[in-house]
Amino acid sequence: MTMQASVAPLIEPEVLRLRPWVAIAVAVAALLLQAYLPLFSNYANVVDLPLLVTVYLALLRRNPVTGLLIGLAIGLGQDSLSNGPIGLYGITKTIIGYAASSLTSLLAADPLAYRVILAAGFYLFHQGSFWLLQRVIVGEGGGFAWQRTLLLAGVNCLAALLLYRFLDRFREHT
Repeated sequence: MTMQASVAPLIEPEVLRLRPWVAIAVAVAALLLQAYLPLFSNYANVVDLPLLVTVYLALLRRNPVTGLLIGLAIGLGQDSLSNGPIGLYGITKTIIGYAASSLTSLLAADPLAYRVILAAGFYLFHQGSFWLLQRVIVGEGGGFAWQRTLLLAGVNCLAALLLYRFLDRFREHT
């Protein structure tokens, strides 16, 4: 009698994702809104839609390489539509996409509350790393505005709640 060993995990996590056309449309819409809404309102830069979309898509994919590529694509798209130096958004969003996807192997990021809290944490990380890259690589930037950043993290947390609830309607099981 021979015994066969299986290396498959006992419990496979359920993978949820958006249809590819929905993910692309959401990413493009977030980039265009982030680029063109500030032309009409001074308050349009309060919410970082490309960051929130990056976190959402990376958490859904549960694959660090895919999360890295999502962050890279959205970050470089944001770089190309901004007036700043090319690469800063690309670097920070790539790191965040990788980190968000990697976190799903450690914890279940399916509950909406976890995803919203992670979005606020990634907003803080994004702002800090962007400021640091701006100072080190470009040689620009003044002091870091902690109070404003914490306030905007809360605003982005509320925006993530609304955005993620909306995007959850388009999820499908694989």
